[in-house]
Amino acid sequence: MRFSHVEAFRAVMRSGSTTAAAEILHTSQPNVSRSIAQLEKISGLQLFERLPGKLVPTNDGLSFFKEVQRSFAGLRHLEEAAKRIRRFSGGSLTVAAIQLIALGLIPRTIKRFAQHYPEASISIHTGHSSAITQWVDDRICDIGIVSQLNEAYGLQSEVLYEIEAVCVMPKGHHLAGKSSVGPSDIANEPYISLPRNETGYSAVDAIFEEAGISRNVNLETSYSSITCSLVAQGLGVAIVNPLAALDYRHTDIVTRPFLPAIKHFGYLIYPKGRPEDRLVSNFVDALKHVLADDRHLLTGSSSPAMEAAVQDGI
Repeated sequence: MRFSHVEAFRAVMRSGSTTAAAEILHTSQPNVSRSIAQLEKISGLQLFERLPGKLVPTNDGLSFFKEVQRSFAGLRHLEEAAKRIRRFSGGSLTVAAIQLIALGLIPRTIKRFAQHYPEASISIHTGHSSAITQWVDDRICDIGIVSQLNEAYGLQSEVLYEIEAVCVMPKGHHLAGKSSVGPSDIANEPYISLPRNETGYSAVDAIFEEAGISRNVNLETSYSSITCSLVAQGLGVAIVNPLAALDYRHTDIVTRPFLPAIKHFGYLIYPKGRPEDRLVSNFVDALKHVLADDRHLLTGSSSPAMEAAVQDGI
């Protein structure tokens, strides 16, 4: 039994005649009649009563047509599955990111990604770099975004961004009138810091120690998002990754460059020996596009409106 035989039978049942079926299948009427005859011979079923000028389905023909319809429904399901696979919509992705990235950059990336792959399933995890590294190494996550690399794991990695820290302060703060802020400007200001035992504190600490300046640390928090919220409440100033401040540009904060420069890095990490994964690759492409847009917002280079936003806020 060939597919062409079944296809001809289905076309006749749906159209009512071999002539109409031939038009649907872009073939000749004799070819359709021949396929029907061959199908009846192979199946051992009389599918039609031949009456003058028309074919009338027999009970066997009607029963067989029900089975054919089920089979074609299965083929349509396979076609849809193939389409989903082509656009990765049937796939799943697990992403882990430090909180700074998980709160803003990742949701914006998913919005862009979902425009092309709306049915893709994405799971988001957040934690410190050490936890994320372990998750990626254990293949719990397909991709991770961390602020520090641990070479001991031997994971595949690439630099996602390198960006200079900014000083964030409440809107209307007297330091907002300066083009940049240095250690001496912050000396007497209420300062919001990373906890003293947190990795990353030393980079800021070293600059102030070298300048011989003590800070008035009145609040400590591990998360840049909380830092920016505290600043928006007028509780102090802080030095943060500008991507964190970007997520709070709608609040009452402003930022100014901090000098001498403190670098913040973001790294993409992948399981070692991972096969090429188109879903991951396309997610990373979306991530990099969104990050480029964010950096335009930070620099104000994309439009006059954004330049005004940078002057007034970020």
